[in-house]
Amino acid sequence: MSDRPRPMLHCILRSPPGSIARAEAGLRWIERDGLAALVADREPSEIAGASSVGLQRYADIVAEIHACAAVIPVRFGCLLAGDEAVGKLLHRSRDRLHGLLDQVGDCLEFGIRLLLPADAPAATDDDAAPRLHANAPSDPRADPDMGPGLSHLLAIRHRLDVEASLAARAREAREVIKGRVAGRFREVREELGQIDGRSLLSLYFLVPREQGEHFVECLRQDASSLRGTGLLTGPWPPYNFVGAIDDDIRSLD
Repeated sequence: MSDRPRPMLHCILRSPPGSIARAEAGLRWIERDGLAALVADREPSEIAGASSVGLQRYADIVAEIHACAAVIPVRFGCLLAGDEAVGKLLHRSRDRLHGLLDQVGDCLEFGIRLLLPADAPAATDDDAAPRLHANAPSDPRADPDMGPGLSHLLAIRHRLDVEASLAARAREAREVIKGRVAGRFREVREELGQIDGRSLLSLYFLVPREQGEHFVECLRQDASSLRGTGLLTGPWPPYNFVGAIDDDIRSLD
């Protein structure tokens, strides 16, 4: 890849009024079809070696614009081939971009990360075998002494049981949280992952700006009704609600 400077996308919005046109060195607007993309020319090596200060400044710039306009934020490091490619993106994806701006207009994003209670320790094959054998039909082929096949099946069943239990607890926690902030958000996205062997439920809420304070207040009420350790983040620009544009950007490569 050439190391020549290329436009790095920061965010996309409807053609910016003069009140938010930025004078900061290195930032400029590319406009087409009633849309505007904020870009800065960067070399690929600058992206790979970006410092935490640089990343924070990037986030601050997007947040400053989001404070006064509906934006489609773009994650750090999105380099396009040139200004023509940026204009092509705005033109080809104009309907999708205008639709996304309507969807996230005047909204904030809040995140909730909930570390769910630890599950019971995973059973070993030796522990699991007697339990399944005791519940199995009286069939000599179910004897764990017959070979490793049964132990393998036991391990699979135990893993599926644990996954089902974790998914059920995540659903329960999600519904408790959604119920607590009912009427205060427009959309929610969910991810379920693992950290240090425990399940991490991540919820992302698209919240109308005027509901932001009420949303936070509702979450802080009766925290004892929610099992697990939680962390509230935000408000942020709606990064997790504009992913549809990623495919359009990749199609330009």
